[in-house]
Amino acid sequence: MLKQGIELNKPIKIGWSREGEPIPKKGEMGLAPGLPKNGRIRILGELGSMNAILCQGGAFSLEGSAKDFHAAWNNGGTHIVERKVGENLGHGMVAGKIIARDGCDKFAGSSMEGGLLIIRGNAGPHLGAGMKGGTILVTGDVGNSVGTRMTGGRILVSGRCPKPGEGAQITALSEHEIDEFNKNLDDDLLNISKDIICIISDKSVDKSSTKPVKKYTGNWDDITIVPDINSRKLVEGQELDTLLIIGGENIEGMDDTVETIGLEQPFIIKSNKSIKSLTSIVSSKPSEKDLLLINSDNINLIHNHIFNCAGIVIDLSSLPNMNSESLDGLLISLRALSKRLIPILIKDGLNRVNNLHYLGKNHFVQGVIVNLEDFSGLHAASSLPKIGRSIIESKIDRSACPTFLQVPWQASAKDIIIAKGCGIDAIISTMENNTIEDLNLMNRELRGWLEELGIDSIEKVERKHLRANSYESSTMSGIRLAGFERALPMWFSQ
Repeated sequence: MLKQGIELNKPIKIGWSREGEPIPKKGEMGLAPGLPKNGRIRILGELGSMNAILCQGGAFSLEGSAKDFHAAWNNGGTHIVERKVGENLGHGMVAGKIIARDGCDKFAGSSMEGGLLIIRGNAGPHLGAGMKGGTILVTGDVGNSVGTRMTGGRILVSGRCPKPGEGAQITALSEHEIDEFNKNLDDDLLNISKDIICIISDKSVDKSSTKPVKKYTGNWDDITIVPDINSRKLVEGQELDTLLIIGGENIEGMDDTVETIGLEQPFIIKSNKSIKSLTSIVSSKPSEKDLLLINSDNINLIHNHIFNCAGIVIDLSSLPNMNSESLDGLLISLRALSKRLIPILIKDGLNRVNNLHYLGKNHFVQGVIVNLEDFSGLHAASSLPKIGRSIIESKIDRSACPTFLQVPWQASAKDIIIAKGCGIDAIISTMENNTIEDLNLMNRELRGWLEELGIDSIEKVERKHLRANSYESSTMSGIRLAGFERALPMWFSQ
């Protein structure tokens, strides 16, 4: 319908019958992502979260209300909302115009980089938080902490305005600036006057923050692999299973299933660019075998790349905090942009593994990625029981939503065996030469380990196949201490 509407230069109307009778929508999420130039949509209803995000120049008119992250990451589009909007209106906007005619909730214009956000009515607290550019105009009252830690842009308030937040200050506009703004606005009903309150960044205040360095401690060198006491070595040449399948789930209420990604071994390459014939995680220009990483640096550009990729990885540590509905809306939007039901994985640091598994269980994603190298700097050995416990406590379905661990070193077949023994389904790491031969070598070594362990499938690797060669590693991991042949006493009650 959108393609036809662009060709005929007509808007698409949603929420009315053919006879013009109102049939309001209610609760829809993820509508009209990446709306292209000349694409126009007019809709009636009370919408949910994450609608009309990533707009690339189109126009979205809503006769009704919307919840959180409406028109987020706008890149040249025009948005009009007649009723109240929820949190994070226009988050991360780069260009374009958004008009909210009945006020909005907190964090409107957060992380805004450009464009114009007009709020007719009252705005909630934290307006323009982290703002880097653009202009916000409010023709009403605003809440506390206006412009907190803004580094650029300006906020204009024609109403009651409390003391600006940290790193922001009130200044006056010159007559020339007022005239210029009114001229560009081209709306006689919205002309600003000389008593307008203008809030800008206070350059004399250092409002930056230095994030803790992402790091890790140690590795798994002190952990080794041993066969079960009653096992026998497999006959050489016996069929072995090292495959991992991502996706393939049925969708309730739909005839379709999520597409699958088949891996010869439970391993994915982390790379800066696409690698021919190999599955890797990249942030741009993915091939049909790659997973596209989405973070705050590239989310405004993914509409150019998302059509080709085999799947998506959402880096939650880089994106703004989202509630369950907003995350669902984002998932719906991304699948709509890709035009296919491709697998989607979510990623975060080791310290947030419990939340990752909670989200993985309660949202329709096909995997979670735990990044070992995060701000906590926990020892690599301690990650094994931490992740394993989280998998058990969350009761997540590992076949539908496997757990990946991204390690900061170049992984080997031994690392894959260790991870599988602790409940982790696959490893992500860099690879030295990024060639098919490197991957084939890893697969040969993996099959060699299985033959020595006397098991015919990677899925049969258990914790009993692992030993810690040092007291320290056994203490942190709970893996049986070599020689002692059991876990240390402090782990017995666990």
